[in-house]
Amino acid sequence: MVQTMPTRHTSDWARFARTHWEKSPTRLRLSHPLIPPEQAFQGLVSVSAPFRFGTRFRALPDVRFFADTARLRAPGTLLPGDADASVEAYLQRIGRELGASRGFQCFVEQPLMLDYAQWERVRGFIDGVLAQVGVPVLPIVSDLWLGRFSEAPQGAARREHHSRFTVVLQGRLRARQWTKDPSRARDVEAEAGDVLYAPSHVWQEETSEEGALVLRLWIPVRGSEPLDAVKDVAVKLLNAQYGEDGTVPYLPCSGKRGRARVPRLAHAASALRDVTHGPDLQQVLRITWAQRVSASALEPVPPPRPHEPLEEDAFVRKTLPGRVVRMQDSPGQWLWAVNGHAFAGPGPFAAHVLDALAPGVPVRVGALWSLGRGASQREQVRSLLETLHALRGIERVSLKEA
Repeated sequence: MVQTMPTRHTSDWARFARTHWEKSPTRLRLSHPLIPPEQAFQGLVSVSAPFRFGTRFRALPDVRFFADTARLRAPGTLLPGDADASVEAYLQRIGRELGASRGFQCFVEQPLMLDYAQWERVRGFIDGVLAQVGVPVLPIVSDLWLGRFSEAPQGAARREHHSRFTVVLQGRLRARQWTKDPSRARDVEAEAGDVLYAPSHVWQEETSEEGALVLRLWIPVRGSEPLDAVKDVAVKLLNAQYGEDGTVPYLPCSGKRGRARVPRLAHAASALRDVTHGPDLQQVLRITWAQRVSASALEPVPPPRPHEPLEEDAFVRKTLPGRVVRMQDSPGQWLWAVNGHAFAGPGPFAAHVLDALAPGVPVRVGALWSLGRGASQREQVRSLLETLHALRGIERVSLKEA
C-alpha cells in the first residue's frame, strides 16, 4: 500500500530515506506547490515557441507532442502558444481540435534549464532528499508533461536505473506501478500537491483522463553510467589534444605470418594512455564534481544573469540556499562553483569574504572589499563579488532593505 507523508522538515526526509529510498514506493504531500502551475505553463509556452515552426534536432529543452500514442513530428499550433491563457484553456482547445475521444500529451525534456526561478524551487525540493542520501555523481534529469490520455504515449521518457519523483502540479493522474510482473501491478491516484516516489526497480506508467500538468525528476542510482561519463570526458580530451579525424584507416590484406602493425590504432591507444594518466582528466572530473554539487545534480543549469559592476556603496547579501563550493585544484589554484557554474577564484583569504556573507544579511560592498590586504587582493574580492552576483550566489539589496 502506498503511504502518504508530509515533506516539511528534515525529520520527514530522514524518515523517507530510511523507509522508502530505493526500497518501496510512497506518496508525499507537499505543504505548498513545488512550482505554481501558471508559472510552469508559461514556461512551457516559452520553450514551445521555436518548435511550433518545425522540428528542432538535438535541441534542449526538447519539446514533443503525442496524439494518442504516436508522436507528431510537426505539431505546429498543437503546442501551447501565447493565445492559450491557462492549462485548462489549452486542454480545451486541443480537445476541440483533435476530437474529444483522442488522447494527447505535450512533453518537454529538461524544462528547467532556461528558468532560474523554477530551477531553484525544484533544487530546494531535491536538497531535502540529497541531504539524506548524498549527491549522485551523475546528473538528475527532469521532464514535464501536459495532456489528457488513457494510454501512455509510446516514446515518452522511460529511464532504467533511475528512481523517480512524479510531481503533480495541476489536475489528477493515475499511475500504474509494478516490478517484474505487470499482471501484479497496482494503481495509485495523485492530485495537485502530491508527489509519487518510485524506486529504480519499480516501473511506473501514468495516465490522466481529465488532464494534468506533471513534473518528473529522474535520479540515477544504478547501472554503468559513471564509467560512461568518465569515458566521455576522456574522449573529449583526446579529441581536443590530438584532433578528431573521422576517416577510417584501411590496411593491406596479407596472408603472411608475423606481427601485424596497426599504426593508427596503436597511436590512439598511446594517446588515450597519456590522457588517462595525465593531470587534465582528473582536473576536468574535479570541475564537473564541483559544478554538480553546487547544482544539487539538477542539470543542465540555467545560464548566468548579465555581468554588472557592483559599486562600493551597494549592498549585497548571500542568497538562499547560498551554496558556494570551494576546493583546492592544485597548489596555489582554487576552484569555485556556484549554481552549477565553475570558475577559478581566490585562495584562502576569500574565506573571510564568505564568512561575512551570511544568508539574508545585507553587507556593504565596500566593507567586503576592505577584507582584501592590499590592492591586489581587493581587486580579487571585487571580481569575486561580481562573479557571485552573476551566478546568483549573492543578490543586490535596496537601501530600504539594508
